[in-house]
Amino acid sequence: MQIEENHILIQNSSIYYKKVSPQNATNTLILLHDSLGCTVLWRDWLDLLAQELNVNILSYDRRGYGKSSNYTVPRPLNYLEQEAEILDELIQKLGLKNVHLFGFSDGASVATIYAGMFADKIHSLTIEGVHVLLEKETLEGVRQAKKTLETTQIAKVLEKYHGDKVMDLYLAWTDTWLDEKHQTWNIEHFIPKIKVPIFVFQGEFDEFGSPAQMNAFDAAPNAEKYWVLGAGHTAHKEKKEEVFEKVTSFIKQHLV
Repeated sequence: MQIEENHILIQNSSIYYKKVSPQNATNTLILLHDSLGCTVLWRDWLDLLAQELNVNILSYDRRGYGKSSNYTVPRPLNYLEQEAEILDELIQKLGLKNVHLFGFSDGASVATIYAGMFADKIHSLTIEGVHVLLEKETLEGVRQAKKTLETTQIAKVLEKYHGDKVMDLYLAWTDTWLDEKHQTWNIEHFIPKIKVPIFVFQGEFDEFGSPAQMNAFDAAPNAEKYWVLGAGHTAHKEKKEEVFEKVTSFIKQHLV
């Protein structure tokens, strides 16, 4: 197993990535993290997926996260669409072939947008805890996250992963989603444009969205839905063995 860690310059941002490569792997699975996540917080998923699937696993930290450079520009309404364009540039610059996406939370939204914008550039799409429309559950989850920031030591804990960027990224996330101008945000129009097979799953007690988020993928031509009982937003952590089996079983069917 070969491990590569490096930075690549994309749109004036230094983007950190980690690639785990089994011998003779011909497919690449890209992991896309959540609103407070980064590559390190995928824990052992990179290694486990590489071993089970025998594919290259690539994870990267979006602008302002983890080991990537800070990003303090106010986020526009279409900032996740911008992230999908950055992902496409990353794929091109690294010369990645036979690409599959696995996105979690905000990363799932980026993956959904990418699959709609660049329908012919990937082979499968795995989606966890996605946001495709704003609901009262979404906004309440963000409000609670902001309260946690204000009343606990969460910022100090996150410094371990994001360094001195914690307050910038935390407030950029919560302030953007709670902003009045953001309340019209919706990416459902990308879903019917997705051509590849989709596996979309959500925790039964997801605090950031109702089943409407997952059910929106009924508009796609080839989507399989899975409800993770007893789990919240982080189903891949809370029900790790169950989710791992479902995700790897799906991806194996679509390797090229």
